Amino acid sequence: MPPMSEGILVLHNLPSQEAGFSTSCAASDQGVMHAVQNVVDALKRLGMPHRVAGVRRLEDLPFVFSSGDESVVFNLVERLDGGVHQSNQTPAVCRAFGRACTGGSVECLVLTLDKALTKARLAAHGLHVPPGLVVPVGFTTDVHLLPSGPLFIKPLCSDGSEGIGLESLANDRQSLLNAVARIHREFGQPALVEKFIEGRELNLAVFERDGVPVPLPPAEIDFSLFPKERPHIVDYAIKWNPGTIAGQVSPRRIPAPVDAATAIRLQHLAQSAWTACGCSDYARIDTRMDASGTVYILEVNVNCDLSPLAGLPAALAAANLPFDLFVKQVVDNARKRMSSQ
Repeated sequence: MPPMSEGILVLHNLPSQEAGFSTSCAASDQGVMHAVQNVVDALKRLGMPHRVAGVRRLEDLPFVFSSGDESVVFNLVERLDGGVHQSNQTPAVCRAFGRACTGGSVECLVLTLDKALTKARLAAHGLHVPPGLVVPVGFTTDVHLLPSGPLFIKPLCSDGSEGIGLESLANDRQSLLNAVARIHREFGQPALVEKFIEGRELNLAVFERDGVPVPLPPAEIDFSLFPKERPHIVDYAIKWNPGTIAGQVSPRRIPAPVDAATAIRLQHLAQSAWTACGCSDYARIDTRMDASGTVYILEVNVNCDLSPLAGLPAALAAANLPFDLFVKQVVDNARKRMSSQ
């Protein structure tokens, strides 16, 4: 294999053309380009040579690699046609072609895309997760098996709040059945049904620096900005459709207004979740804190959104860490991993 250059290939997914792809996800599918531009702008400021390429299927990767000799792939691929798990294989294909790859490993991406597997891994490490169960496509659930109180329903394998709307919060049997049926119909996936944790929503970003996961200042979703009648959930519309809450997109307070002891506890929790799931480079852990102060992990978001208004860039800014430094460190991390293999 010929020697690689010092260039960076910024790799992203193109909008899906699959007939079964849910059109309700179009905004997040296109939103990846904001992350691409943010990374590209940083690479330009750093003077690092780079190329941008989009792919739609895993089979497109060899052609993209044959068109350049970049040694590092900055992986911004969020989904690929051909199956929900296709994009998880991107790091393996990069490695097979001699390229270092940023972000999560194949194992980490497979684990964290499946919310039930993630919950099991976290629970095995002694971390709190909401009780719940998975309803396969074509099945319904016996309400007697479910925890009491309001329930929250979402696709088993999705990110970016895809499949989450006001109807995801169920307070009775019929709304539960309707929400499960919608996930099955629109996403062709099992539905994850969980106990809804009333309380504060805290997002914990982590950045790997010199081999050490560094927890960034925690952020809190500012529910005081929500209309009174709107449930306290960050659904797809709030995250991706400007104007859902006037003047706000994913309204947050950062740093979160918590005392020093709570901030330290949250940061330790973020590091524990990072270690349990085998994360690398960067991630965001979404949590809920109930009235007793117990913190439940909702999701571990590997290769989380890097667009300018997203949570991780906001956490970097709150920690006075320039985004350019973050991008360079992530690239350096990938190179070190490749050289040690």
